Amino acid sequence: MNKDDINQEPGDRKEENRNESKEWINKAEAFIDETAEKIHESDAYRETGKVVEAATKKLFREAGKWWGKTEQYFNKHK
Repeated sequence: MNKDDINQEPGDRKEENRNESKEWINKAEAFIDETAEKIHESDAYRETGKVVEAATKKLFREAGKWWGKTEQYFNKHK
């Protein structure tokens, strides 16, 4: 703390702290946005997306097969 901080009115210090906090929040948001953009542009992210898509398709195909088998079973045993 310097002499100027001590001589300031409490309201002035609060406003200064708010402005400083807003600055840090803006810097953090900018950093997050920049980092997210780098991740989205990476080859690893693209490859992961392809792998997840393939796994999801496989999972739903298997679920569809089991659904069909279940319907057949219940239709036979009514």
